[in-house]
Amino acid sequence: MKKLVSKIQFLVLGTVLLTSSCKDYLDVNKDPNNPTQVPVESRLVGAITTTNGAAMWRGAREITGVTQYGVTKLTTGTNRNAETWRFTASYFLWQNAYTFALPNCVDMTVLGERDGSPHFVGAGKVLQAINFSLLTDQYGSIVFSDAYDGVSQVKLTPKMDDQQTVYQGIDRLLDEAIAAFNNTNNKTALNAGGGDIMYAGDVEKWRRLAWSLKARQLNHLSKKGSLYDPKKIIEACTNGFNKDGMDAEFAYLAGAQQTDENPWFSWGGFTSATDPRYFTYSQFFVDILTKFPVTETSFQDPRISRIMAPAPSDGKYRGLKPGLGLAGGQGGNGQFKNENDYGKFSNSGFYTKATSPFPFITYSEVKLIEAEARLRSNDVTGALAAYEEGVKANMRKLGVTTAEINAYWTAQLADGLAAHFANQTQGLSHIMRQKYITQCLNPETWVDMRRMDYSQAIYGPSLQRPANLNTVIFDANNATDWIQAMVYESNEQNRNPENVGDNTEKTRLKTPLWWNKP
Repeated sequence: MKKLVSKIQFLVLGTVLLTSSCKDYLDVNKDPNNPTQVPVESRLVGAITTTNGAAMWRGAREITGVTQYGVTKLTTGTNRNAETWRFTASYFLWQNAYTFALPNCVDMTVLGERDGSPHFVGAGKVLQAINFSLLTDQYGSIVFSDAYDGVSQVKLTPKMDDQQTVYQGIDRLLDEAIAAFNNTNNKTALNAGGGDIMYAGDVEKWRRLAWSLKARQLNHLSKKGSLYDPKKIIEACTNGFNKDGMDAEFAYLAGAQQTDENPWFSWGGFTSATDPRYFTYSQFFVDILTKFPVTETSFQDPRISRIMAPAPSDGKYRGLKPGLGLAGGQGGNGQFKNENDYGKFSNSGFYTKATSPFPFITYSEVKLIEAEARLRSNDVTGALAAYEEGVKANMRKLGVTTAEINAYWTAQLADGLAAHFANQTQGLSHIMRQKYITQCLNPETWVDMRRMDYSQAIYGPSLQRPANLNTVIFDANNATDWIQAMVYESNEQNRNPENVGDNTEKTRLKTPLWWNKP
């Protein structure tokens, strides 16, 4: 594993040097003992690593503040910007995805086609789909059809495709990936070079990953009328992850390079004593984990002890209200101003230790997607069954005991769970709160919260806009004025202004994406 990880920086550099547009200039004085083309079996480790450790984490870091997972203790300072919605063109998901992640994925796809190894083509297209999905779900229109393809001259001023076009393209990529995985005429096995650090060459798991991503993308269209098809979503879920142990996630290493170590443990000021990016989990998250949906009945979810640390003074779980620093304790009423009264964010539990996994998508999420699709198609019994499996799968993943799982489920039933599912809003409240828990720190949560219009009927009364809101952009007196998208990066804005268009914060942060409009 260490040898594979050491290749990553080389692979990223190789991507820059090996683009077809530069090939003619580099094909001189070739050294037969130092080949310039990396074999396809050596590309997968870099494609997985940069997709997760460079692109996905960068698309999650600030969004963790927007979705109110993490909160800082500071009353002033730049690290409060994300949780109070102060964003500018210095947000770098764009750069990380287009410069580091996508070229690795595309080059592997091209090499797989040349090598006669369709399974690498499939893996490359799945990872491209993940990157493009992450980008379009935060920005809307993105560079897609004019993006780097590993063959053509790179376009310095590429066009921006609208989000509907991008979604069609992502669906096509996933269909092509599935077809590639179904092709048995494959020359080089996925794990031939030991580079499949996610599935160790298990093509069936890769195929099910593609179907799982299709289900997620189709489910995003819940506001798009006839484009939303519950039957297709359920079909994709059936073909997607179907048991524990299939989650698509990156196995982080302790004490490794930045793209290989869990970012929530070490990067970006998370552990800084003077200016921590996120100091503690939010009170909103604590409420999600200590109250049942619909009734708001108090009940402590056993996962809370696996995710965050209690206060050492009294063993209680507390979070902060976004935007208030330590003054935001217990929802902002001024109690418990000592920072030790709050469980620390970094290195506290399942998601924030050095080697904690950071999933692209999980079996639990797939079952909860299925639950939503069945609920919207009036299959209440099927929705409840999928919901139960989604909840219990996540609990098993976090190491919750069978006794604890059974007690939690019994308490939900006693609180009226079955009756709640007869009402679509109440059923969605259960499903979305569970997705919030199971997708902890994943930027996919932001898609759900926007699709649900940040509704308190769904997420409960403790979901509120942050204190010290960015009122230059957002209306302080309009409780429904929530952040909708991100600002394009300054490099793209400066180099490609005609295609980027209006990139002002007021337009970008407040304009709903295509899938979020009827």
